[in-house]
Amino acid sequence: MPELEQLAQDSDPLTWLKGRLGPLYALTRLQKEGLLEARRSRPWLRQLTSLYYVLDLAVPLALRMTGTMRWGQRNARAIRVVKNEVFLANLPAIFDGFTILHLADLHADISEGVMAALPGVLAQLEYDVCVFTGDFRGKVYGPHARSEELVVALMSAIRQPTFGVLGNHDTALLIRGLERAGINMLMNENAPIVRGNDRIWIAGVDDPHYYRMDDLAAAVQGIPDDDVVVLLSHSTDGYERAADGEIELMLCGHTHGGQICLPGGLPVMTSSKHPRRLAAGPWRIGGMAGYTSRGIGTSVVEARFNCAPEVVLHTLRRS
Repeated sequence: MPELEQLAQDSDPLTWLKGRLGPLYALTRLQKEGLLEARRSRPWLRQLTSLYYVLDLAVPLALRMTGTMRWGQRNARAIRVVKNEVFLANLPAIFDGFTILHLADLHADISEGVMAALPGVLAQLEYDVCVFTGDFRGKVYGPHARSEELVVALMSAIRQPTFGVLGNHDTALLIRGLERAGINMLMNENAPIVRGNDRIWIAGVDDPHYYRMDDLAAAVQGIPDDDVVVLLSHSTDGYERAADGEIELMLCGHTHGGQICLPGGLPVMTSSKHPRRLAAGPWRIGGMAGYTSRGIGTSVVEARFNCAPEVVLHTLRRS
């Protein structure tokens, strides 16, 4: 019975993922994820001396000892709406004023406070399309069901077509649930946005930071040279190739803007080797505009200082 066979295949996450990405891509991605998971089983002494383990213990302890934890938690839930105008020379006139809602770094399962506040913020906004630039899950390993559940619930607050890419915290096993919830996941793929006789393209690459599964050539395959392309990438890794590849706008996240910053928003750490000017807000490389979101969720500790969580409304303008 073909229908029963299809149902059986659809119920098997690995079989589904092979069909969605192709066997080689799916197995390579999962193999790299398995290597990360294996780090959890390394000798306990090495775990105790790892940088991330030390941060997981030291940062919350320091905030509690200084009495600033509750202050930081309040900051982490005070979502700002940031508006960013992007001027593009080739933008078709019919897309002048086209608005993209940009959500980044939900870290949903470890940032439930801000996830609860997010639908109320989104309900007040007008936009034409929504994009996620990765890190739906909190930790870089372990269960992903709670993150998926929270993102699926969030989708009831999003009214427009939605696209997304995976981050370095995300397993490829999230893709099926996210796509069923209405997020068109772009795994080195693209999709057109059509208005009348004109169009622009949303392209997306798989995580370029940890898994290094990004393939820009595949992501823009089939797009005419003169068409405007908005590239979704979890991090700014690969920004040089994107600028050389005639991408008009690159949207990223990953850094959280530093999350815990010095007065004036100067980040202490960015989890990036790239120039600090790419760590948060708008930037430009040659003819390519870019934006790195400070994100919504938190990592290590649910607290922020001098670096508010943000949702961004990018408005495209014809220059």
